[in-house]
Amino acid sequence: MLSETADIIVVGAGLAGLCAARTLHRAGKRVRVLEKNEHLGGRVWSRDVDGYTIDAGFLGMFTDYPAARRQFDYDALDLVVLRPSAVLRQEGGVAEIMGDPRRDPGALPGDLTAGAMTAADRLHAARLAAELLAQPPHALLNGPDTSTREFLLGRGFSERSLERFFAPFFGGLVIDREMKTSAALFQYYMRLLITGDVAIPRRGMSELPRQLAAGLDVQRSVRVDSLQSGPDGVTLQTSAGEMRAAQVIVATDPPAAARLLGEQPGDPRPVDRGSLSSAYLHFRAPGALEPQPRLQLNARPSGWLNQVLWLDQVFPDRVPGERGLLITSLWGIPEGDDDALAELALAELREWYGGAVDDLDLLAVDRIPHVQYPQPAGYAQTLPGHSTALPNVFLASEVTSLSGIQGALESGEKAAAAILGDLEVLARPRGA
Repeated sequence: MLSETADIIVVGAGLAGLCAARTLHRAGKRVRVLEKNEHLGGRVWSRDVDGYTIDAGFLGMFTDYPAARRQFDYDALDLVVLRPSAVLRQEGGVAEIMGDPRRDPGALPGDLTAGAMTAADRLHAARLAAELLAQPPHALLNGPDTSTREFLLGRGFSERSLERFFAPFFGGLVIDREMKTSAALFQYYMRLLITGDVAIPRRGMSELPRQLAAGLDVQRSVRVDSLQSGPDGVTLQTSAGEMRAAQVIVATDPPAAARLLGEQPGDPRPVDRGSLSSAYLHFRAPGALEPQPRLQLNARPSGWLNQVLWLDQVFPDRVPGERGLLITSLWGIPEGDDDALAELALAELREWYGGAVDDLDLLAVDRIPHVQYPQPAGYAQTLPGHSTALPNVFLASEVTSLSGIQGALESGEKAAAAILGDLEVLARPRGA
């Protein structure tokens, strides 16, 4: 048996766990982080494949996330801002560019003429933007709720705008084509996009966990199998042997956290709330098939393609020579091996690029079973807290707030605050 190794052990080196560990470390606590993988960051990480730097998944960070502004040194991250616009690929591969013409003048023609929205829709969008700007983001997140679809229809938006713009844009972000996702969440994201940007560290998303982990005691390739807790502390059974700590923070993905916490079916505030999945395919090419740096969205109501981006047009230093690098995300994870998934994506990309897709060569595939959890209307009413039923065991997970980087960082801050007795942080509104 190993002797007590730390005041606090954090299980999981994703953003939530690292944020909690850093907060506690700065407060003078002895903290050890256990991570089952070799890489840090959970779903937020990067790797080199044959000289190409690729991110796992289709990730960017909203620069106006309040928790991100508290936790990260943006200058050190060397953020590259994505265009505040998108290419909507309609039936037949027809491309319409829409976005914020103040920051991307190239989006102006599409904003005025794109068939995805009617003239009335454009007026409704302007009114909605003005109303969102009148409130702080967290007030929108914690306000009255309904589904995004019902909210937009109630605001007078047309069915066409929902199908051809909002579903590929917001639905693609939260992996929900039917727009059942919380309208409060939709308003929160829209508010952040109006005032901020979406950005990616130049050297890859791994820069986020790397910055959080600086100076921390992190043990990689250590799997935690079970916890036994009591008033005197917590015993962990791990692949590296038995460990003890005065307190433990569980900061794994929600399904794994529910298992470690012994969650039973029917819990009124479940940790395991289901999972939305996606596959991400990275293709290399002799060069980009088009000089398009904007995010591209599949605006058809069917098909496997979700989001597409020519990464070499945004990060030319991520590719060797003058080559092209394309990332595509799919709605869910289709059955089949890597080649079968590639064929599904290429069949739809052929509608955009014709025979030029034959120049695309599959570089890597990431299947991510838990990209985020479903967040339907009213979901926030049943979110779990940071204390658990197990004595001296706490939860740091996006499942306590909202799925994504803000929710992960915020939960790490509050799990640490629960141990430190920091009432000011605990009282901070969700999303603030």
